[in-house]
Amino acid sequence: MRSTILALITAALFVSPLHAADRLTDKDVKALVERIDDGRSRFKDALDDKIKKEILRGPSGEVDVDKFLDDFKDNIERLRDRIKPEYAASAEAQAVLHQASQIDNFFRQQPAGTKGESEWNRMAGDLKTLAMAYGTSFPLPENAQVRRLGDREVAGALESLSKSAGSMKKTLDDELKKDPTVDKSMRESIVSAVDNLSKDAKALRSRVSDGKPSSAEAEALLSHAAAFDAALSARQASAARSMWTGTLAKQLETVATAYRLSWPPANR
Repeated sequence: MRSTILALITAALFVSPLHAADRLTDKDVKALVERIDDGRSRFKDALDDKIKKEILRGPSGEVDVDKFLDDFKDNIERLRDRIKPEYAASAEAQAVLHQASQIDNFFRQQPAGTKGESEWNRMAGDLKTLAMAYGTSFPLPENAQVRRLGDREVAGALESLSKSAGSMKKTLDDELKKDPTVDKSMRESIVSAVDNLSKDAKALRSRVSDGKPSSAEAEALLSHAAAFDAALSARQASAARSMWTGTLAKQLETVATAYRLSWPPANR
């Protein structure tokens, strides 16, 4: 047990840094979709009228370009309108990215300098950002998983994580008090690490709830959690370990997903 606690202390001092992606807030995503809609309007205006009136034939059948562009507009507006604190509109984002990928593929087959291509290329930059916000890439890969966690869902997971860490702190403290190989100072060190995780979760939740950038706070939380996970691995049969690999692991996985990281740690 002594070696386990020394491992915890060492891990806390020499944590390999995680690199959380910058997570767009609900407000950020709405603004991004507005920008995409503006770009769509400029793109449509720049297209050659002849192309707009065409009926294109492809693997999936005939496509009325003018109707396709109207559908694209409707899908973008639907995405913008349906993003709510309680709903991240992942299905709507997938519809937009799917249609946009078809348009992108069309331009890849046209001669350089085709009217509207420059406007599309600028818009494609915002579409790539949208895809990243929903955990994928643009153009949309086949069978891509398109999912984003909204602010409320992330904040809720963090609130639960903070409370779960508090419960685990008491359980672990009781276990360590009964362990004759653990002195008071060591017990306080390991229990303090759990307390710090709870504080990390509260700090990150505050940033998310306030709509502020929060990638650094997410990195801190998950790095500290990874260090604690490595140190606690020796207590496989303990009640605290069961709590950690059960309830808390699910909450940490939700947080990690929001910042495009993985949980449990790869080196577990």
